Amino acid sequence: MKIRKILCFLLSSALLMVVASGCTAKKDSGPTSESKAEKTDADWNNEMIEKSLVTYGNTTAMQEKIKKAQSGEDVTIAYLGGSITEGISAGPSLCWAKLSYEHFAEKYGTGDNVKYCNAGLSGTPSKLGILRLKRDVLVNKPDICFIEYAVNDAKDGEHQNAYESIVRDLLEQNVAVVLLFSVTEADYSAQDFMKAIGNHYDLPMISYCDALRYMFENGRMTWKDFSSDQSHPNVEGHKLVADMVNHYFDTVIDVESKDYVMPDEPLNTPRQCGADIYENTNLTPASLGSWMKGSNVSNFYNGWKHQSGSGNDALVLKFKAKFAYLIYKQVGGGDQFGKVHIKITCNGELYNELDINSVHSSGWGNPQMIVLGMQTEAMDYEVEFSMAEDDENKEFQVLGIGYTME
Repeated sequence: MKIRKILCFLLSSALLMVVASGCTAKKDSGPTSESKAEKTDADWNNEMIEKSLVTYGNTTAMQEKIKKAQSGEDVTIAYLGGSITEGISAGPSLCWAKLSYEHFAEKYGTGDNVKYCNAGLSGTPSKLGILRLKRDVLVNKPDICFIEYAVNDAKDGEHQNAYESIVRDLLEQNVAVVLLFSVTEADYSAQDFMKAIGNHYDLPMISYCDALRYMFENGRMTWKDFSSDQSHPNVEGHKLVADMVNHYFDTVIDVESKDYVMPDEPLNTPRQCGADIYENTNLTPASLGSWMKGSNVSNFYNGWKHQSGSGNDALVLKFKAKFAYLIYKQVGGGDQFGKVHIKITCNGELYNELDINSVHSSGWGNPQMIVLGMQTEAMDYEVEFSMAEDDENKEFQVLGIGYTME
């Protein structure tokens, strides 16, 4: 009897182990709702949009602007950046700036009370953007401003200072600032130093750089899905960037707000705060010489130009400034344009002389800039332009003089 009981016990145990083993094997090999379920295209798209939102930052300023629009007051949204903001590859009506503006206007506006200002300009970095800020953006009294320069800026101190100067000038004017970070096909982006500035000022940041990298790493997109060249979004790409911005607009109103205090101390050395531009509309030459009024670079039509066969009497500009920058037309080649010789005097003393060649391998008719002078305080500048030796019969365009007074 004892042996029979023992055999029955062993047999029962063996059967239980087989059943348990079968159940365990089925549980391990079968799909689960969480770990094995495949994501849909909509799931991936939602994750990409979420990935683009680096941070809401302090939400108080944006929530105030939204409530202002909802109340029927005029609200202006400005966009400052390079060719991506200008809308290259999509056009002015289908670029991310216009699409996101239209979304905001429809969602929060009460008619035509939301205004649009696109100050994007091809081939320009933040160190030229800060010179344009007052003329092209602040003059429109913006309530909201997006800054996009991540693929135009180098990562050096000069660009970091200029970028932070833009941020500080906008915040000083009670503008709700949003930073947008782009990327090229070669995976270049200056967003790391821009994120540091954004964190310092507790600003909202949107990175389509981060979002695209996430999709590329997971094999859900290729660069060709987003762009038809090396840097500009195509039409669908612009729509995608707008969707990322719209997601921020749609959700920021529900994020907890708190009082905002702008940091007294900057992160870098934003020396260009308060910059502006002298042009032929606000600066009369001491001598026009052989030059004439006018220039033909987009967004810079009020400069001075030297033409072939006009002689070589100097253009002389006198003005007050602390820092001074020459903005000039740069071209890619040909015999039409040449070098200019520049003589700079500060408070009556010779400061510098230099030659600038308007022809450069990277030029294409774009605005370029160099430093003319950097002083510890505002001084009286006299800048004399004449065509350099052997280039007397060539062309050169002075588009403007960027400057600071403090």
